[in-house]
Amino acid sequence: MSRRLDNDLFRIGLRIRQVRKQHGLSLDDLARRTDLSKGLLSKIENFRAMPSVPVLAGIARSLNVDMAELVRDVGTDADRPWVLLKAKDRLTVDRDDATGFIHQPLIAHMVGDLMFEALHLTIRPGGERKPVTTEGDEFVLMLGGRIDFIIGDEHVPMSKGDALFFDGRISHVPKNTGNADAKLLAVYMLKHERAS
Repeated sequence: MSRRLDNDLFRIGLRIRQVRKQHGLSLDDLARRTDLSKGLLSKIENFRAMPSVPVLAGIARSLNVDMAELVRDVGTDADRPWVLLKAKDRLTVDRDDATGFIHQPLIAHMVGDLMFEALHLTIRPGGERKPVTTEGDEFVLMLGGRIDFIIGDEHVPMSKGDALFFDGRISHVPKNTGNADAKLLAVYMLKHERAS
């Protein structure tokens, strides 16, 4: 049985990254070709922003592929009132050019005009990532280990059981401050305007 992601946000971001890399393009190259910012393209590839149809069309043109290629398998999940991802079907994905960060997308689902996205994140001791921003709010629950969650200029120490909610548009990055893996559940509520 093949492993599949259970949502469209992950599928689109992973597919764009895959096609871009197949063409030997960097994010800077794609940004120049599309007239989109490198930051927006990075957010799309890293599941931090849902691209609009015109943005997807521009990316497809710049990659010389049909837009259908970028949205392949999007919308193919059965229309059910629940979403389940079995532990055995979890994928590990590269995200944000991070070292020592293990991202496992769990669930992404539209709730009204919000994209609800949950990830299981493991940060190895010494793991590194540049600060990022997200187009929405974030909730973090520490499952184990210790981190300093840096939000803007503030350092927020966290350990197992601690919870944090913040505006993801503020530059942020978690830093493992312990000698063991830090594990956390990250939940994103991304603002998405639906077409009328």
